[in-house]
Amino acid sequence: MLHKAIDCGHCANCAGPVLPEKASFEAEEKASVYLNGRTLTILPRKQWIPSDVTDGKRIKYVNQEGICLSRYGDPGYGELVKRDKYSREKRFCDELVGRSAQLLRPYLSENRITHITCVPSLRSDIVKDFAKRLAASCSIPFVELLEKTPANQQKEMENSAHQCANAVCSFSVIDGANIPERVLLVDDVVDSRWTLTVCGFKLMEKGCKEVYPFALADSSQKEA
Repeated sequence: MLHKAIDCGHCANCAGPVLPEKASFEAEEKASVYLNGRTLTILPRKQWIPSDVTDGKRIKYVNQEGICLSRYGDPGYGELVKRDKYSREKRFCDELVGRSAQLLRPYLSENRITHITCVPSLRSDIVKDFAKRLAASCSIPFVELLEKTPANQQKEMENSAHQCANAVCSFSVIDGANIPERVLLVDDVVDSRWTLTVCGFKLMEKGCKEVYPFALADSSQKEA
């Protein structure tokens, strides 16, 4: 026996959606402001992972806590980083430079950072270009201090030990480079943190007192 449905007047089917199907413009604006105003901390690694080139002991020269602008691919700046990283132009947009400079100016002054450098790449100058524009916007010098030899990309490494060993073997300080005492070390995307750890270690090994990492996005829990 079939029963005729009765309008209860309470459920979503009868009374209509309880919540709006589309967020209001005001709600979207508030969410955007929240996401774009949030920054992440890059915690320093303090222990080597045992590998063919590291002994598993405490790292002698450790980076300062760093800043990451966004989470890779998230709405707002994280989305811009993902878009620009693989764009045909291979250039991060002015909006990312402007927001990074706005965030970093008081940070640079507070920590007496005098120079900006970057993690080198053999595949693209996108990070160097960004770091140069960032330095100009912050009115401090950009200096090339590091160089890289051919190696696999970090995201292709099987585990953290391989990523660590890969970074140790790949990066070195340029011969004859004039090493500043306090430097901002810029990269586009941070994942395992071994690239920043090794680059900072090698800069401090050559006389730098403090290295402050900065990255545009954290992809540690995202698909790169």
